[in-house]
Amino acid sequence: LFRSGAAGERRYTPRSAAVSARVGGEQGWHASVAIGHTERAPAYYELYANGVHVATAAYERGDPTLPVERSRHVELGGGWTGGPHSLKASLFSTRFARFISLDATGADVVLPGAPGEPDTTVPEYNFRAVRAQLQGFELDARTRVMGASGAAGTGFVLDLTAGLDGVHGDNLDSGEPLPRLAPLRLRAGVEAQGAGWRVGLGLRHDARQRRVPATDTATPGHTRVDLWASGDLPLGHQITWFAKLANVGDTLAYNAATIATMRGLSPAAGRALTAGLRARF
Repeated sequence: LFRSGAAGERRYTPRSAAVSARVGGEQGWHASVAIGHTERAPAYYELYANGVHVATAAYERGDPTLPVERSRHVELGGGWTGGPHSLKASLFSTRFARFISLDATGADVVLPGAPGEPDTTVPEYNFRAVRAQLQGFELDARTRVMGASGAAGTGFVLDLTAGLDGVHGDNLDSGEPLPRLAPLRLRAGVEAQGAGWRVGLGLRHDARQRRVPATDTATPGHTRVDLWASGDLPLGHQITWFAKLANVGDTLAYNAATIATMRGLSPAAGRALTAGLRARF
């Protein structure tokens, strides 16, 4: 049985602006800064949700009085590029006067069962506007350890890549961490290419996410490895074959950004092989 309430209407006029500057060229050192003010109107479900979400089995309640989400942010970046070698770093901080967050209340909602069926209990989540702050960083590096060409299809090259990123978020009204934030993540890889072929290995480690509000639980860390390869076929057209073996170790991994009702039921995909052909005309 579907029941709807009285029709409602909300009108918003969000405004956003940003300015950025950069010094330095494509090669050598460079630095950048960006500042901005961002506003976002609430989505319809953030305003009017009032029932069980069919995908997450959580009872979500919207708030039709939600204001425009409003934030100010600053980002500092810098790096160095020298041919096939590069290093990039960035820091950001975003302060929300109003951050629309979906938070567990810690309460349960009892749903009456059909005649002869038991009642069902589901956790309650509310959309609410809170003061919040997000701060984070990102590092990326690439270096060539062997070879000097290869992009043109002549010679052999071997590159190493690495990256690290993290974000720290707080609900300034409650003093607790914001829910469902990604943990510290480390990436590393090896890429090789020669005349008409490319292969690579990528490793990603997600640390354990311990910074969660009282209504959530920590997410275990995990490490996954992917292998991939591709090559050109000599068929007179731009035809490329590709193959990827994801999660080589078939590691059980959970996503800290997933709502708690589904996190244990929907882990990341296990070992999977993908292969195919790609043609360009």
